[in-house]
Amino acid sequence: MESKRFRSAVSILVCLALVAIAGGRAHAEKIDGIVAVVDDTIIMVSDLEERMKELGAPADSKKVERQVLELMVEDIVVRKIYTSLGLPPVSEQEAQDLSEKSGMTVRDAGSYIRKAALMEMMVRSRVVVTENMIRSHYENQPQYRGRDSVRLNQILIRKDSAKAARALDELNAGKPFAEVAGRYSDVLSSGSADIGWVAVEDLSEELRASMKAEKPGDVVGPLSVSGYTAFYQLIERGVHGARPLEEVRNEITADLQKKYQLEAFNHWLKKMMSQYFIGIYI
Repeated sequence: MESKRFRSAVSILVCLALVAIAGGRAHAEKIDGIVAVVDDTIIMVSDLEERMKELGAPADSKKVERQVLELMVEDIVVRKIYTSLGLPPVSEQEAQDLSEKSGMTVRDAGSYIRKAALMEMMVRSRVVVTENMIRSHYENQPQYRGRDSVRLNQILIRKDSAKAARALDELNAGKPFAEVAGRYSDVLSSGSADIGWVAVEDLSEELRASMKAEKPGDVVGPLSVSGYTAFYQLIERGVHGARPLEEVRNEITADLQKKYQLEAFNHWLKKMMSQYFIGIYI
């Protein structure tokens, strides 16, 4: 009964505020009205504007405005749950320290600390990552399988067509690529022409096309690359960067735990929010 009276009182308050806002607009006056209510907590237009400004959000986007307001509502609910469970208040210093380390605002840092504590208490111990989940994730993530790659020697000559022509003549004459690179290349990797393995998909379109039919030992060039005349020699092809399951097991386990803990927490929080009177009026 008291809950019904409370909700009725809040509804009346909100209606009066909305009428005031409408009247203010009709007279081209800015009224600081209510944009949301969470039980006995009210969010005003000025609160939303301040939060938008703090986040650097575009003031003219209604979609973004709504998203920011929903985050503010969620943060109020999290505070209420956190307090109701008797958890220790987040100190200003604690929030400040996290803010400095992470780059987030002090307000967001405090919210993060409260959510992390609730996640630890409510869902973390309930999330179990099984062997099948680990293997399925490993088998379906291309970064663990490695990528088609080429290992290349490289010569880069900066804005010197005569020098590039001499290098090309020596390469055509069959001189060893490494020797020609040592004499003519303006850029060497640790004193060597060998630039290591490069994923085929990371090559420029021109170089990828030129390398398509080449065999180890073949030379491609001259090509224009960022102000340089470039020559490349294919050393070998292969799948590079593959990582065995045992090497990445802990990494995958941690990633899956975070993923499913967050999903479980968001589900739990959504259920908890349904227990509060929440009104959003934009």
